[in-house]
This record gives sequence, C-alpha cells and structure tokens, in this order.
Amino acid sequence: MMQSKMQRLCALALLVTAPLAMAGGNATELRLVGQARQEVPNDQIEATFYLQEKQPQPALLADHLNQATAHALAEGRRYSHVTLTSGAYNTWPDYDRNGKIRGWQGRAEVRLKSRDMQQAAQLVAVLQQSMLMEGMQFSLSDASRRRMENTLIPNAIADLQEQARISATALGKKVHHIAELEIGNSRSSERPPRLLQAKSLSVASEGAVSEPDWQPGQTVLQIQVNGKLILE
Repeated sequence: MMQSKMQRLCALALLVTAPLAMAGGNATELRLVGQARQEVPNDQIEATFYLQEKQPQPALLADHLNQATAHALAEGRRYSHVTLTSGAYNTWPDYDRNGKIRGWQGRAEVRLKSRDMQQAAQLVAVLQQSMLMEGMQFSLSDASRRRMENTLIPNAIADLQEQARISATALGKKVHHIAELEIGNSRSSERPPRLLQAKSLSVASEGAVSEPDWQPGQTVLQIQVNGKLILE
C-alpha cells in the first residue's frame, strides 16, 4: 500500500512537470527538502520469556522444558488478542573440572506479541509465575505506521511547496514547475516507555504475580521528500 501510494504521488508529480526547456532563459533550479513529523502512541508490545534448567539426564531435561513451554503456550491460547509462539530452544552438556559431563543444561523461550495491552499485561503476569522475562519492548504496529505515513506524505510535500513559494518570492520569481520529486522512507525514533508499579498494592499470594502497569511511550515518525523545482 505504501509503495503504491508513493507511485501515485510520483506519477502525479511527473504529469504536472514540464521540461526545463519550456522555462525561460532566466530559469533557476532550486533543490529543497520537505519534512513532516508526528508523535504517535506505541500500540504494540513484544516480550520474550525463558526457562533455563539443569538436569542429570538429557531426556529428563527435555521433558521438563517441553512441559513448561507447552503449559505456557496453553495459557497463551486463553488470550485471543495475544500471539504467543515458541522461541529458541537449546540444550548443552555441563562439564566438571576434569572435562567430564556431569549433567545437562537447557533453555526454552516463548515470545509474546500483542496490540491489546490489557490482555498482554494479564498474560505477562501469568507467565512470570513460572518463567523469567528476558526483555520487553513497545513499538508502533505496521498498520498504524502505514496509516500515519499516508498522512505525513502530503504534509511533507506541502512543506516543500511552501519553502519553494517563500524562496521564489525572495528571489523575485515564481515556481514554474516541480522537475523532480523523491519520497524517502519514513524514519522513527522512540521515546522510552515507563514501567509503573503494579496495579494492586496488596501483597500477592505465594506464586502469584501482580499485573504490570505500564505506559508504552511514543514513536516519532518523520517523512522526508526531496524535490528539484524550477523558478522563473
């Protein structure tokens, strides 16, 4: 969708342009950069949970890891707006000082992804009862990014045109036409989220974990367009 939008805009720009030769002999080329930016609330969470164990036999280790991940994935199926998938899975021997195998270690991961912050918080609390969280990040979903980019592109072009008008006026000229127009890919920078205290301040029962209360933060999206204009 994003590519087709850019293609339509570029095609429109080409249709309205005219060859430089059509301009008078006092034509001036002007290269400008138009920009548009917007802060957008993050609407997606991703997190990785893991379990690491040590057992004397590889079969026993594999059984424990398999049961733990199966239980986590089963819990995840209770939350219809959260995607929980298997992640990395590794086992390796544990050696003593003499280089002999004295046991086996293993690590299994599950990965969470969701745009429903409430359901995600509930599942995070459930998973933390039996697994550790390796990392969590908030971001802008692809759908929200595309929607915002479609809004920013016309704004960036309008900024380019306004700069051209001001420049032409300062030079005592007028904008004859846009000779070239290039729309760059969007750039983003994230403002870090804040992880707040648990929603419930009461003491949790043994084995229970309170739901996290977080603020996902924001992503700053920026679109840049480069243009060559002919002033006359």
